[in-house]
Amino acid sequence: MQIRFTPDSSRDIGSGWERAWQAGRVDLAALTATDLRYGFFEYPVDFTVDGHAFLAAADTPLVDLMFTVGHSLHGLRTEGAATIDFTENTYVIRLELVGDRVRFTASHDAPAPAPGCPLDAYACEARRFVTDGVEYLERQHPALARNPAMAALRALAGVRATPGCPATPGAAPRSGPYPR
Repeated sequence: MQIRFTPDSSRDIGSGWERAWQAGRVDLAALTATDLRYGFFEYPVDFTVDGHAFLAAADTPLVDLMFTVGHSLHGLRTEGAATIDFTENTYVIRLELVGDRVRFTASHDAPAPAPGCPLDAYACEARRFVTDGVEYLERQHPALARNPAMAALRALAGVRATPGCPATPGAAPRSGPYPR
């Protein structure tokens, strides 16, 4: 189980925001969560389970994926299922809790049998992904640390911490490279 992103500073500012950014009219601390989710930080992301690449260097709005992955933890724990979907296309990754394992299927190109991993491994990797993303973005753009959306992501990363997870909230900050 692995979820990683590759930063690309040339993709920090989405289309439609370039002129305002260049003119100094974009305050990252004041942007809405929706703006951050869909207008900024579109990076290549890899999402692999049991050797199957659900995402392979897919250009994905990082903040949106961090929210979706963070919310999937809650869905798995409360409903036994969750989805990771993408506004920009129809692709959906479905997660289903089967015993103490998470089974992953996709809307298309899904392998059989469906790959999976222990819930604790997914929870740890999901928190690591969100934490790494928040730390990276706030280090690159310090104003983001004052944005309420980033606080919400930090809270999501702390959902029911799993003992033994090496990247728990409050741990010493890691220095890149991202991805690991």
